[in-house]
Amino acid sequence: MNLPGAWAYLVGVDPGTPVAALEQLARELHRWNRSVRLVGPRDLDGVRTQVADALVPFLHLPPAGPVLDIGCGPGLPTLPLAAAFPGVEVVGLEPRLKRVAFARHAARMLGLGGVRIVAARSEDALGRNPELAGRFATVTARAVADVSGLLAAALPYLAPGGRVVLPRGRGTADPGPGWVRADLRTYQPPPGAGPRTVAVFTRGHG
Repeated sequence: MNLPGAWAYLVGVDPGTPVAALEQLARELHRWNRSVRLVGPRDLDGVRTQVADALVPFLHLPPAGPVLDIGCGPGLPTLPLAAAFPGVEVVGLEPRLKRVAFARHAARMLGLGGVRIVAARSEDALGRNPELAGRFATVTARAVADVSGLLAAALPYLAPGGRVVLPRGRGTADPGPGWVRADLRTYQPPPGAGPRTVAVFTRGHG
């Protein structure tokens, strides 16, 4: 089978990648994106690359569950993660309602029973969802400009011994006191994406 470049890349990283589900997700995201701006790319190949780029760090560092995705947008990486790791519960936090609507729709369309999308910002979600406090083995977020701020936002959700996994593009910043950078890996990105690293942070003793 002649796979699109983004899927061929993922299969090269992990032959078990659920390409059919990811293609269905990318096509639906591309369809919605024509009328509701959910992601930057306008073309289908660009959307495929964005889906692949969201998932690939977790093919290198498989997540312990449950997973919290802060600021999941239209479900990236929440939905690809749930498709690739069907035994892992994934919760996405997203305040923008159009993105919430798409992520919930796509989760139903793909039959991803382990996905929950909470319409809230990270600083507000616990007020209405106190059961989320301290229960996630993995917390992640994609577009992170302020590492220390993201780690502070993640802390109330993190289970004892849990880790925060941050894809950071070219590098990563000092996490600040109380945190340890436990891992930092460089990996080859999907075609059309820039250089990538993924950093893992855990609670320290400082």
